[in-house]
Amino acid sequence: MATGKLSKSDISRFWEGFTPQIQEVLSGAEERESWIYTRDELPELFASIEESLPQVVTIPPSPEQTEVFEGLISLLSSVPFRECIAALAFLERDSIEKDLGSNQVGAGTACFMIACRICIARKGDVSAARVVRDRVRYMVKVGFQLSSLVRSAEEVSQYA
Repeated sequence: MATGKLSKSDISRFWEGFTPQIQEVLSGAEERESWIYTRDELPELFASIEESLPQVVTIPPSPEQTEVFEGLISLLSSVPFRECIAALAFLERDSIEKDLGSNQVGAGTACFMIACRICIARKGDVSAARVVRDRVRYMVKVGFQLSSLVRSAEEVSQYA
């Protein structure tokens, strides 16, 4: 993600790095999301996310930043699956690049952790937190399954 903010072209470049199989799986997941908004429907929502992401940096978050993350979680749950994941990846990379020494985890991870806390405590926008949490879990699950498949294929090819 080369720019100082997350743009539509950044999101496209981010997803171009994934294999067609992963993109197909994620397209299917995104097609099932009936509650989301698109850039055409709510351009101000996407502009707000693009402008806000670079400002979320310090980990662990202060109470003020936690409020920002909570608002961000609500926003990210309202956009398509891939927009959400690309935004979290941008947050992660941007926050770590800005201050690698003091950040134990990136801001994308912190956002996921706060979403998990909201789900556990059932305090705040639980439905939005559940969407963000489940999207990240889905990505991890798909990534693990695909890496296992690749590893198995490599092992099989060694014996062939």
